[in-house]
Amino acid sequence: MNKPSSFQTLSYVLQENGVVHVAIDVKDKPVNVLTLDLHREIGEVAQRLSQDEAAIGAVIHSAKSSFMAGGDLNRIVNYYAQNRTPEQAYEQSRTFTRSLRKLETCGKPVAVAINGTALGGGLELALACHHRVVADDPKIMLGLPEVSLGLLPGGGGTQRLPRIIGLQQATSLILSSKRIDPEQALKLGIVDQLAPLTEIIEKAEQWILNDGNPEQAWDRKGFQIPGGSRLNDMNIGRLFSVQTARISAKYRHNYPAPIAALRCLFNGSTVNSMDAALRIESREFSALTRDPVARNLIRTKFINRGKLSRQEIMTLKGAESLKLNCERAFIQQGLLMAEQGLKPALIENAAFAAGFDTGPLALADRDLDQYGSNQELEDVEILKQRLLCSQSLAASDLCETGEVDPVTADLASVLCWSFPSYTGGVMSYIDTMGLTAFISLCDNLNDQTQAGLKPSAWLREQASKNDLIYPAAKAS
Repeated sequence: MNKPSSFQTLSYVLQENGVVHVAIDVKDKPVNVLTLDLHREIGEVAQRLSQDEAAIGAVIHSAKSSFMAGGDLNRIVNYYAQNRTPEQAYEQSRTFTRSLRKLETCGKPVAVAINGTALGGGLELALACHHRVVADDPKIMLGLPEVSLGLLPGGGGTQRLPRIIGLQQATSLILSSKRIDPEQALKLGIVDQLAPLTEIIEKAEQWILNDGNPEQAWDRKGFQIPGGSRLNDMNIGRLFSVQTARISAKYRHNYPAPIAALRCLFNGSTVNSMDAALRIESREFSALTRDPVARNLIRTKFINRGKLSRQEIMTLKGAESLKLNCERAFIQQGLLMAEQGLKPALIENAAFAAGFDTGPLALADRDLDQYGSNQELEDVEILKQRLLCSQSLAASDLCETGEVDPVTADLASVLCWSFPSYTGGVMSYIDTMGLTAFISLCDNLNDQTQAGLKPSAWLREQASKNDLIYPAAKAS
């Protein structure tokens, strides 16, 4: 057995039988996450394996109790504030993609032994291996949950998964961010073998020693995606149309990730080269990392929330007042619109379009017959802005008095009230456009529509000091 080589996030150990053991162990992290070092070092391991004349193949496994939790969310959140160009974002997103491509084309068989939960990039790493063995434990979760984070699988997941299990199943799993257990994964064909935890590395080794094939199915001449892939195929065309309609109805064009993932799945499936397909995915993924929705969703619903339940959030200082004040502002703005002569149906539809589950007039429980309709049709976008800004102003009033802090305001508004999650919450809604732009928007809406949106002197003073609610992110 050779001594481990010096990598930062993994080890390379050649066994006496010629099989290399590659153990992933991201330092100073309780679970393995995808760091920039790991992105790069997977490619370096692939190159070393290819050139190592004593190595016949490799088994990748985890040195921790779980396999890999996915991407480093703090790093991903910081991307938005870095103001990267599309070209910079694209190149940054390609490191992991290129490393996985080097791994699957290194010319030697690579198996993966999955000892615990593998999500996001962890599963994408496994999909790039030629054989997948997972511990037979129903508590283990496998999945690609990136769409729920405002992103899409950016390490080849939108391209390899449909080439393994077909477009219909892959589309369902990716768009739903569904997590499945090992038995379900085996039935779908996502993994090749289940084994007791203590035997997964041995089983992976046996595959390499007995019949390890170093070529992926999609790199073989004549490969066809299971179930078809061309949009002129009746079933595939119908699947694309149905999913497009579902995304539009569910997300109301406020969340860019689902439709971007769908484009990846179908556009990538129409090209014969995996390299071309991966470029399609990288373009879509890198664009999402430059969009505020991913930053907002991750920061509020995952980083700031941590493991807090909704009940626990409501016990935080000011959360109850925040919820009540937002609801009151929402209803009052809706009633003001109705009093100004706007059609109730238009007001309610604007609320739905903004991402609210219920309109303000339905919550007001008023007799709508008392409101006439003497106003010309108003731009729905303006109505959406009025409904959103009114609540953010109500929240900023509470922040001014110290009754609530921005983090709690965001958590309570999204998770305990119904403020749209794509905004990140009432204060992230301001933060995304900047205080100066938000104040200007409120002033303009007030001038144009008499919306009663009046930023306080305190808020204007804050804008003169710092245009952001949250501290500026550091480059990483």
